[in-house]
Amino acid sequence: MNTSIVAARRMTVLMLVVVVSALGAEPGVEKPDHQEPNIAIQGYSPVSYFSRNKAEKGSPEFAIEYDGKTYLLTSQQQADKFRENPAAYIPLFAEFCPYSLALGRQVSIDPTNFKIVGGKLLLFHNQGEMDGLKQWNDHGNEQELLDRANQEYLRFKF
Repeated sequence: MNTSIVAARRMTVLMLVVVVSALGAEPGVEKPDHQEPNIAIQGYSPVSYFSRNKAEKGSPEFAIEYDGKTYLLTSQQQADKFRENPAAYIPLFAEFCPYSLALGRQVSIDPTNFKIVGGKLLLFHNQGEMDGLKQWNDHGNEQELLDRANQEYLRFKF
């Protein structure tokens, strides 16, 4: 057999071994049968923000998966409301603070720091000296901030 064909086959086998090794776990180590659910809003119920005007921890008993995330609700009644129209309850910018997005930064949220604007849930950060909700409210032009946050969020998503 031609030595170049043998060399090419060896190279192909070596590349396959490298790819399979990179994708798989170490030999003898089992992967778990299931992965932990991707809990949205750090376990807070999105419906509570609207129906009770407060941040309220949900329960795994009333968990609903939507768009790759698991939302925890506080009751069967909330779960039913969420199922009817989940898009109406989920945060506008997922896990990012809209004030920080408007400034061109990605900063995670504090789910207890929130505001509903135009029927949409906004969750803000609150870290030490900077409270995203306070800064948002102090700015004075909510529409300008929303527009900038939307532009940045789309840029970060793609």
